[in-house]
Amino acid sequence: METAIKSVGIFLLIYFSYYYVLRFIQSVFQGALSSINAGVAKFIYALSTPAHELAHLLVAILCLAKIEQVQLLPKGNRPGFIRSRVGSSMPFLISIKEFLIAIAPVIINIPLFIFIESKFVLKDKVADISRILDPRIIVSKEGIITIFLFLVLISGIAPSHEDFKGMIKGLIILSAVIFVLSFLTSRFLDMKWMNAKPILTVLLYYIELIVFVLIINAIINYRNCFKITWIILISAIKHAFRKS
Repeated sequence: METAIKSVGIFLLIYFSYYYVLRFIQSVFQGALSSINAGVAKFIYALSTPAHELAHLLVAILCLAKIEQVQLLPKGNRPGFIRSRVGSSMPFLISIKEFLIAIAPVIINIPLFIFIESKFVLKDKVADISRILDPRIIVSKEGIITIFLFLVLISGIAPSHEDFKGMIKGLIILSAVIFVLSFLTSRFLDMKWMNAKPILTVLLYYIELIVFVLIINAIINYRNCFKITWIILISAIKHAFRKS
């Protein structure tokens, strides 16, 4: 029983960290860019939107969902979106499919970034992707490609509130499944098999970019840098919990 409860707890902790932490981080990044140049912020947001929506589209197709409407680029204040309808003779499968479609940008874009970065940019092992955290690599050809690849695939993966609404039932069902399997096997969510280092590297790289952008922002707006940074952080916290 204790193992089952811990397994569900780990799953929920990972999920809510994914939802709220990513929304906060992405909002800080966008806010810092906007304070430097609103046009650049809009361009980068538009650059990252297609990969986000294509991930939703790919998983929706794999889940045999009916695709009703596709908008890969933001228009005005309206973000991109994929409208799909999932069908199944078993209601719980519908909820699980909707959950997978909702978290698609994370389960597709992060592994894709790690694979491309390791195989074609760094030309090294996946375990050595932490090289991208070395500040010296930023000014190299590999560093510039890494930044572009990151902006396209990762900078826009945070879930929207619409994504969250598609996750709720699936989240409950998967929590129940994990609880039962963990109770029966006593080791279903043994995390030792998973190497989280590449994923943590991606997250740390995002934070590194944010710090870099905040430093540039502080230099440009040196008279009001503390006030502007405070506003960015408070706005990001509000956005993380806002239903939008």
